[in-house]
Amino acid sequence: MLARAAVIIVLGLIAYGSMLPAPFRVMDDRISIIENPAIKSTKNIPGIFKEGYFHDQSYYRPLINLSFMGEYQAFGFNSFFYNLDNLILHIINALLVFLLVSRLTDNGTIGFWTGLLFVIHPVQWEAVCNIPGRSILLSAFFVLSSFVLFLEYYKNRRGFCLVLVLVMFFLGLLCKESTGMLPFVILTFFLVDKTYPWPQKIKSLWPFVIGIAGYLLLRQQLGITTVHPAGHLSVLILGFVTFLRSVITDLRLFVFPVDLHYDRSLPFMMSLREPQALATCFFWAAALIIVVLCHQRVRPFILFLMGWFCIELLPVSQLVTSIGVGVGHISTAEHFLYLACIPVFIGMVMAFQWMYGLNTKKNIIKPVLLKFLAGGFLVFLFLTAVEQSIYASNEFNMINRSLAFEPNNSRVQGAMALLSVFRNDIPDAEKHFRAAIKAEPLNPTYHIGLGTALCQQGKYIEGLEQFVVFDPGKDKALVDRQEKLTMTHLRQQLSQGKNFDARGWLAIGIYYAKIGHNSQAIDSFLKSISLNPGMPDDWFNLGSIYEAQQNWPVARAAYKKLLDLPGISDFQRDFASRHLAEMENH
Repeated sequence: MLARAAVIIVLGLIAYGSMLPAPFRVMDDRISIIENPAIKSTKNIPGIFKEGYFHDQSYYRPLINLSFMGEYQAFGFNSFFYNLDNLILHIINALLVFLLVSRLTDNGTIGFWTGLLFVIHPVQWEAVCNIPGRSILLSAFFVLSSFVLFLEYYKNRRGFCLVLVLVMFFLGLLCKESTGMLPFVILTFFLVDKTYPWPQKIKSLWPFVIGIAGYLLLRQQLGITTVHPAGHLSVLILGFVTFLRSVITDLRLFVFPVDLHYDRSLPFMMSLREPQALATCFFWAAALIIVVLCHQRVRPFILFLMGWFCIELLPVSQLVTSIGVGVGHISTAEHFLYLACIPVFIGMVMAFQWMYGLNTKKNIIKPVLLKFLAGGFLVFLFLTAVEQSIYASNEFNMINRSLAFEPNNSRVQGAMALLSVFRNDIPDAEKHFRAAIKAEPLNPTYHIGLGTALCQQGKYIEGLEQFVVFDPGKDKALVDRQEKLTMTHLRQQLSQGKNFDARGWLAIGIYYAKIGHNSQAIDSFLKSISLNPGMPDDWFNLGSIYEAQQNWPVARAAYKKLLDLPGISDFQRDFASRHLAEMENH
């Protein structure tokens, strides 16, 4: 047992050790650690337990912030130790998998090989090599500990274990919401285990009932109750079918993980008549029919493994809540598989044992060849994990690899743009901000970033156009400062005799209108019209300003001119028509 545990520890350290020197990254590390004021002082501990993880009302993960606080107090912003803690947690989880599976199957060999697959499989890279993966790793520790303790009670009737289950399960809920899937996994285990009668089984679930009830009550008291449902039934169905398509990829990744990359996503299927949607439905319908027809010939434990896999993926199935990455895409991130991989790995080990036993009886091929193939597969997985760890140690390479697979992923394009800013490659930042806007045109963060990049290159008019496009929301103060600085440069250019095109004067007019300088706004819109009288936005803004000034004749004229133009938006047409009708009495 100790020798096997040592093998798991050593191979885990080698497989993922390359990522230890990796610095903090521009995406989630910045939000979770660098710019997270909650972790900077131990005086904030009470506050951590009173607010959402992202300072919103959706996620409640106080133990994750507490772990970052401990690291910050001990090591400051030395990312090595944050990475090291992730790796240590992963190895501990692998040892817990070894123990759990050994007890589930009453077979230490199956437990060892499952634990070994768990620790070296490259599909784990995203959870292990990204510091914010802490929520996955820490919640997994508590889930696995709870499961091991529950089996100790269930098989040996040690009552104190249930008290420990309650503690571990509740702590897991304070790390990640998906911890709540554990009691459903255990219920699935009960369906195939005949050791005790159902009344006794149900009574043993009291720690989970109390844990979930207490957790929900706590969140209710704190007001952290926001969920993001899919909405309309058709959206729910299409989201679920898209998710089912991603699971096909996930199953392939377990045996052939050659295209692993950060922030994996999948385009949202828009119709069940799409070839990909039809193929997905056919695949899973065929799989379900096979399971139903053959279930009597399949060992109950295998059916339990299937159920376990499905339950672990339920929180990201788009049925419970919508999980997207930008417009038109759902998240299919590889870290979703961190715990879901366990039943798959158990099945893989048991399948190899079955094939080896069958081959021994029928002498189809030499046993040494089967061992060689299995060893080669493990070496392939191990080397791929090392490769992913090396990729993860360099953020530029990691994000660049993702863009090679998903150039339309707005989050990854935005991350590369920010990384280019930090590398002082502003033209490259502009390119990636434009790509992010193309993928997600209504995200103000990307417009703000592009506007800043443009201004840093002296393209002030283009930059101002980006600033005035959307309501900046929480970034209003930043945008106000950038707009003022940009206008200072533009006034300087005007004083030097430079003039602007129609779009430039339109952007200037929108800026003046935003800050309430209506006369300067009107003057700018009129200059834009003099250069290009066919731009709807000029007439729309002029009509709005004149109407606000109760200059009815000029407002009516502007709105009528707007309605005569081709290519105006539905909003502008409806707005102008409605306001013209309202002004008839003036």
